[in-house]
Amino acid sequence: MRVALIASTLVLMIGGAAHAEVCKAWSPAQAYGELDTKLVNEASGLDVSAKYPGRLYHNNDSGDDLRFYVSDLAGQNTRAVDVEGPKPQDIEDLSVGPCDGGTCIYLGDIGDNPAKRDDVVFTLVRERKSLEDKVKPLRTVRARYPDGPHNAEAFALHPNGDLFLVTKPADRVMMTPVPAKVYKLTAAQLREPGQTQTFAKVGEIDLPSIMAAQAFPGSISTALDISADGKRAILLTYMSALEIGLDFNDGLPSFSQWVEGRDYKVVALGSLPQQEAGAWLPGDKSFIYDTEATRGSKGAPIREVRCKD
Repeated sequence: MRVALIASTLVLMIGGAAHAEVCKAWSPAQAYGELDTKLVNEASGLDVSAKYPGRLYHNNDSGDDLRFYVSDLAGQNTRAVDVEGPKPQDIEDLSVGPCDGGTCIYLGDIGDNPAKRDDVVFTLVRERKSLEDKVKPLRTVRARYPDGPHNAEAFALHPNGDLFLVTKPADRVMMTPVPAKVYKLTAAQLREPGQTQTFAKVGEIDLPSIMAAQAFPGSISTALDISADGKRAILLTYMSALEIGLDFNDGLPSFSQWVEGRDYKVVALGSLPQQEAGAWLPGDKSFIYDTEATRGSKGAPIREVRCKD
C-alpha cells in the first residue's frame, strides 16, 4: 500500500492529473430496455438515480417545455414532471448530483447550434422519493463561457458538486471536427443564482485524434457522465463512447500526455441513430445509452455495455 501511495503521489507531482485504470475490455452492446416513446420521443439526456434504486431520468431535445421524465430501469412506466419556469431554449442533457446537502436533477439548457447565445441555464430540481406532476425548481443558474458562445450537448456533475461541460466539437456548419473544450462551474458557483457565472476552462479532449479511424460523427460528443468516485468518465459520441481515466477536477493535461489504455479507451458500440444520452449504472462497471431518433416509432432501445475485467 505504501508503494502504491508513493506512486500515486509521483503521478500527481509529475503529470499534474490523477489517473484511474480504464477498463481493459468492454463487452458488445446488449439489450437493456426500451424507451416509452409516447413521452420520451426525442431522448437527449439520461441519468440513473443512486438515491432511489430502479429509477431513470430522461429529457427530450429542443422544443419541449421545462420538464423531465421518470421511468423504471427498463425505460417503462414513464411519467412527466413539469418544472415551474419559462420555456427553455434547448435542453440537451441532464445530470443528478449534489446540491445543498442533498441531490438534485440538473437540467442543462445548453444547446446552441448557431453558437450565438449570451449564456446557458441550469435548472436544479431537488431529487425526492415522491415527485409531483409539477414541481418548483430549487434555483436556476446562468453561466457564460470565458471565450464566447459554444454549442454543447454534454455535461455531468462531479461527486464533489462541481459541474463539467464538454462542447460539441464541430464548426458552425457541422463540417469540420475540432477538439472538444471542457469547462467547469464550481459547487460554490452553482449555489449563486443571482448573477451570471463564468465557466473556467479546464482542458480539451482531442476527439478528432482519438477517433481518427471513425467517420466524422464519431468525433462529436453527445453525452457525459462521471463515475461515483469522480475518477473516470464516459463520453458518448454519435458512433462510439470514450472512457476517460482522468479526474476532471484535477484539470486535463495536454493530449500529448494522454496514454491509450491508461488515460482513455475507445468503446465500440452497436451505434444507434442519434445516440445522445448515456449514463453509468451503479457500481460504474457498466453504462447504458439510448437514442434520440424515435419520432414515429413504437419504441427505442436502451443498450448496456459492461466492463469484462
